[in-house]
Amino acid sequence: MTNCEDEPIRTGRLTESQRLSIPMRESWESGDFWIMYAARSNFAFDAIYWQKIDKRFFEPMTTCLDPSNAWKEKVDILEPEERQKLEEYVDPKLRHMETRVLAWDPDEHTLEYMAKMNA
Repeated sequence: MTNCEDEPIRTGRLTESQRLSIPMRESWESGDFWIMYAARSNFAFDAIYWQKIDKRFFEPMTTCLDPSNAWKEKVDILEPEERQKLEEYVDPKLRHMETRVLAWDPDEHTLEYMAKMNA
């Protein structure tokens, strides 16, 4: 990217202060990139968090190397009151997942198809 910026800077179409490659490289090297990406990509948050972010801010996992079960080791660092609050938050979510109904508004094509099927 630096090479791509050099020509516009040389010709005056871009100033040195407009160069993005330096802050992008710093973000990548510091790991800030992963925090921003996870914040914008809820579908990938768990994988990014356990593979990139957690180990940056907390001690490495010792007993569980599987990211899908990493929370089990990390929950031990919480105080009892924090664990209780976590359970109070998670339990209703899990119950809701068991009973939730997919709610959607059918578009005109779906309504037309449903009408044909019911005719």
